[in-house]
Amino acid sequence: MASLADASAKDRPDEESRYKEWFALWRLTDLELWPDIPGRDACDIRAMTRQKGTAHEHQIIAATDDLGSMVGIGMLDLPQRDNRHSMGIDIRVHPEHRRRGAGRTIVNDAVRWAREDGRTKLSSFLEVPTGPVASHPSGPFARSQGFEATLFGNRRHLQLPVEPELLARLNGEVTQARGADEYRTMTFIAPWPEEYLEDQCEMQRRMSTDQPSGDALNEEEVWDASRVAETDDLLIAQEPTKLVAVAQHIASGRLVAFTEIVVSETRPTEAWQWQTLVLAQHRGHRLGLAVKVANLAFLSTVMPTARRVITGNAQENAPMIEVNDALGFEVVATGTYWQMSLNPPGSPSYKPTSRLRCIGRVVRHATVATSVSWLQKLAGG
Repeated sequence: MASLADASAKDRPDEESRYKEWFALWRLTDLELWPDIPGRDACDIRAMTRQKGTAHEHQIIAATDDLGSMVGIGMLDLPQRDNRHSMGIDIRVHPEHRRRGAGRTIVNDAVRWAREDGRTKLSSFLEVPTGPVASHPSGPFARSQGFEATLFGNRRHLQLPVEPELLARLNGEVTQARGADEYRTMTFIAPWPEEYLEDQCEMQRRMSTDQPSGDALNEEEVWDASRVAETDDLLIAQEPTKLVAVAQHIASGRLVAFTEIVVSETRPTEAWQWQTLVLAQHRGHRLGLAVKVANLAFLSTVMPTARRVITGNAQENAPMIEVNDALGFEVVATGTYWQMSLNPPGSPSYKPTSRLRCIGRVVRHATVATSVSWLQKLAGG
């Protein structure tokens, strides 16, 4: 994938305007699917691309036409400490430039990059509202590029505030669950208290293996104090508020379940449900419901501006779907996890990819200090 790291200063376009052009296309394609939910903002993406951590590296890329205008963009996610067989990609093409090869160009360059980095899988995920899902072009495009659907899920929305009577009834179910008196729930705003570092790491390890992934080669993630610190630093840079509810096993003092909700100051009506997990040996006590009810109550106190909680579940994750149904979440979209198998350079079946003539100029943001493109600067690095 072409880098502009070696371009002379006089050949570089105006950096800030080019980033604004990149993000404008990102925002346009978000609003195309979700007109009332802006999604990530510029601060989120800048923070991700600026971070020089050891767990993940994020790159932003763009395909331009022969006039230099961006017609397609993407963001790459490259795991560094584990799951190095895989690279994730989010592909966006301007509505007026679709079916002209921009998306294919971005995929081809991503494939080249992944192969050169020793990756054997390229993955992508997209949620499409339930109305246009059958006719949406993403499926035919993904299959034409060699992707296969490996996991299906649904996006769900919960309108706020939740009726107090419903929360009271669900709280009653929690207190009547088997062994309920062996646990208690606690809430706090991230970062996690340092005393629970090992519990946090263990639950993140289990999160990486217990949740459906759509990747048969998925590895357990490496979680330790340094990775937690990197995650906390990214959260600070992105500037949201993360609300956490945990369940503690009273006898041992260990945390055995958690859930997270994130709200951005720039989008105070949107609450994004992140991870939820109950350790396997503590399931069957309604702890998933317990922590979610506790965090919704916490949300109403800390962020009363929130009017909707957004979450997603793999269709095979029946226990969590049951919890979300009880809370009143409604299905609004179908999500598909796509994956492509890559042949490494030098293998008999390896075929080099090629760029299209009119859209061939691809630029990228590099986070490595010795290879800095103009997109690193405009992303704030």
